[in-house]
Amino acid sequence: MATLPPDSPANETLGRRFRVRGERRISTRTTLLEADDTETRSPVRVELFDVSGSDGAALTRVFRERLRAFEELEHPTLTPVLSGGMRGGAAYTVTEPHHGAWVGDLTGERFQERVSRREALDIADVLLGALQDLHERDLVHGHIGPHSVSLADDGGVSLLLLASPPPSAADGAAFGPQDDVAALAGLLEAMVAGGHRDEGDPPAGHDAVGKAISALVARGADPDPRRRPADAFEYRALLRRTADSLPPASGKHVAWEEPAEEERFRAAPPRRRAVLWAALALVVVLAGGAALWAATQQGPGRSTGPGEAFMPDLVGLSPAEAAEELARLPVSPEVSYQDVRSDDVEAGLVASSTPESGSELAEGADVLLSVAAGPQTVTMPEVVGSLEEEARLALVAEGFTDVELVQEPSEGLPAGTVTGSDPEHGESVPYDSAVVLTVVEGVTVPDLVGSTEQEAVDALAELGLESRVEEAAGSERPEGEVERHTPGVGAVVEDGATVVLGVSPGPGEDEEDDEEPASQEEPRAEDGSDEGQAAAEPPTQTDPEEAPSEEDEPAPCTSGGWSEGEVYPEGARVVHEGEEYEAVWWNTESSPAESNEWGPWRPVASC
Repeated sequence: MATLPPDSPANETLGRRFRVRGERRISTRTTLLEADDTETRSPVRVELFDVSGSDGAALTRVFRERLRAFEELEHPTLTPVLSGGMRGGAAYTVTEPHHGAWVGDLTGERFQERVSRREALDIADVLLGALQDLHERDLVHGHIGPHSVSLADDGGVSLLLLASPPPSAADGAAFGPQDDVAALAGLLEAMVAGGHRDEGDPPAGHDAVGKAISALVARGADPDPRRRPADAFEYRALLRRTADSLPPASGKHVAWEEPAEEERFRAAPPRRRAVLWAALALVVVLAGGAALWAATQQGPGRSTGPGEAFMPDLVGLSPAEAAEELARLPVSPEVSYQDVRSDDVEAGLVASSTPESGSELAEGADVLLSVAAGPQTVTMPEVVGSLEEEARLALVAEGFTDVELVQEPSEGLPAGTVTGSDPEHGESVPYDSAVVLTVVEGVTVPDLVGSTEQEAVDALAELGLESRVEEAAGSERPEGEVERHTPGVGAVVEDGATVVLGVSPGPGEDEEDDEEPASQEEPRAEDGSDEGQAAAEPPTQTDPEEAPSEEDEPAPCTSGGWSEGEVYPEGARVVHEGEEYEAVWWNTESSPAESNEWGPWRPVASC
């Protein structure tokens, strides 16, 4: 039987406890051992992390923090962490033993002999469920890859937890949930393509399943982090929408099947079995109590049978958390959202639901979630002395949307300067109160969006205003039409001021034409349409153009237009009614123009 490697910093101390049967180098500092624990006489995995060097103290601190957090986790996909610490100058973690085959040993042709491409989506779904649990706790995995995921013969999927600090992101920033998503997307590609894909080819073929996987990989591993899903929850929702459009998997590895509890118990080390028995007894007691409560509280006719469900209490949850709760029900309701004002619930959280908590839900039932957009009463900000455009942004941020301008002559102040407001600064008024701003007299900029370049230039000239034309990159308007202008519509400016016109160069080329050579033949359906086209590309919030490099910041007002019904994750940007907005939190039905300081959108630039 082997011993610890001679160059291991813990050879003398850990070597007396663990007898090694195999080892795998994970990184320059991390080694994974398959070993037997002489103290418990059980097979285990041992992670050895080298903390030598000038940065050893910092690495040790991060290692300890991750170890403590991982020891508290309980998830069927995450390999339980049994113990860990420091011995002989090395940091180490002990986890349950490896069962099944590493994905890294099954990629490419061997993988597809055992697991189909469609099943790979379900394996990714299971892994995203585990990552979602980590991300909800403000943790990251940091080591997703072919040699941290194993597949058991019974269909179980296991994700190894490593306490060693994750690497820095590609841009040098701290490793975050989006980097876990990118790593998972890379693993999905590795599972279905291995190392046999020619450069430029999609990772999974040209049929419906292949196109769907290609689109998921491209979305999750986008070089620009701003275009990736924000975390595992968003990527999992995208993956599930894609999987639902494809034929179901028929193998063992399906998203709703986890390793059998009986098998997990038999595989547990002896010192954990007592804990598992105690946990099982507690579950039985709690289940009995829950059944008794249900019998006494629900009344006659409220027992839940197959296909029946009752509306959960979602008040106080985020829209994403509420959607997850609804997804766990045995029925699939149709969910919609609306903004409401509430003094009782924090902005961005669910304030109420229709139907109410406890109501019976049928398959396909309509569920309306009202999301708090801020309090009923707001305070008038200080706007006197600022320019009209700046005042409008301040008012929108506070929740005021009904703004009227009254122009009066005034000497010594630039046109558009606010000299008075009703209500006055500091007054508390209903959020939908009208605001009247008194501004220094000047020329009002008209609405030029949609005009041709020449029409806009002529209209400004008639008002005594100058114009300057710039290209509005990313615009979907016909070539030569005004996409935006600065200052925006309604702004009051000096006579002779310059208005910058953003003119469309015309819509970009079809994304599909850019991605695939014309010579490649696609499977065709009987009606001549592209087979599987609906599943090929999940919905996105951005224009189908090449993503900017990581070093480039997005130019102001180059985002796509807002579309009702589209899903916008945190950080997404849109242009709407001459303003560019950024999503503060996940939303789908909230118009940026109706948002406010507590709503899902914040203004970032005037267009």
